[in-house]
Amino acid sequence: MLWKKKRAWLLLVTCVALLCSCSIDNHLQEAVKVDDPFATERVEEFTGLVITYWALPHGESTLVRMPGGKTMLIDTGSAEDWSTLSAHLSTAKVTRLDYLVLTNDQPEYAGGYPFLSQQIIIDSVILPKLISPSIRQFVPLHKVPKQKELEENQELILDTDFTLEALLPSEPLFLSPQNNSLVFLLKHGQLRFLFASGINEKAEERLIERHPDQLKAEVLKVGDQGSNQGTSQPFLTRVDPQIAVIQTGKERSEVGQSEVLERLGESWAETYVTGRDGSIVILSNGKDYRVFKQKK
Repeated sequence: MLWKKKRAWLLLVTCVALLCSCSIDNHLQEAVKVDDPFATERVEEFTGLVITYWALPHGESTLVRMPGGKTMLIDTGSAEDWSTLSAHLSTAKVTRLDYLVLTNDQPEYAGGYPFLSQQIIIDSVILPKLISPSIRQFVPLHKVPKQKELEENQELILDTDFTLEALLPSEPLFLSPQNNSLVFLLKHGQLRFLFASGINEKAEERLIERHPDQLKAEVLKVGDQGSNQGTSQPFLTRVDPQIAVIQTGKERSEVGQSEVLERLGESWAETYVTGRDGSIVILSNGKDYRVFKQKK
């Protein structure tokens, strides 16, 4: 009889210990979740918006993790970039995308799609309506069940307090395919992130003409990988960015970016070049944001 009482007592103590342990573990897990972008550099601890401008050798690709946990990839880089992009996706533990945005049909922006579609489940693709036929000719999208075509001034609500607003392309279309790229704003609370895809000065002039009051943004993804053909001073004056990100495999010192870097410097924008600085991560809670470089 005594041994039964001892056994019952041991079981009770064990259960209490396990419950306390679980309570402590849960408390610790809750404790590391933060909404202050300056409180952590660990993406998994942050509860807000996370935008990662990935460093690729040739093209452009950006991962967006929304506050509610949804994921969106903007462009896929080139076919030559796939091994690097695949490693980035693996490190970020991305196996499924809620949205894939393809801004144009150029190889540096959409060339990695065939490889991506074989490795990652894609729920929905977002395309610019005016050039969607040319994108579909270049990119095999028939396996993606949901496809959304965006028009100028159309806004999509993607998550709580998080929207995507299309600004270009518009009619009449430009002769240059890159100037017909999807240009859009991501709006998170009070903060705005402008993605200029591959456009140059001609498309910038139209943006200034048609959307003079919609271009202001805290963060600018510089157009055409920092080409001197774009990022004009009038455009920068309208955007007035605090942060500028140039996604290119080239170093700052290489020919082709010097004039753009000078203009960005004159605009007082803090400028990052992925070819030198590595991938750039921005944490946002809708009011404040923090930028840091991700180790190569």
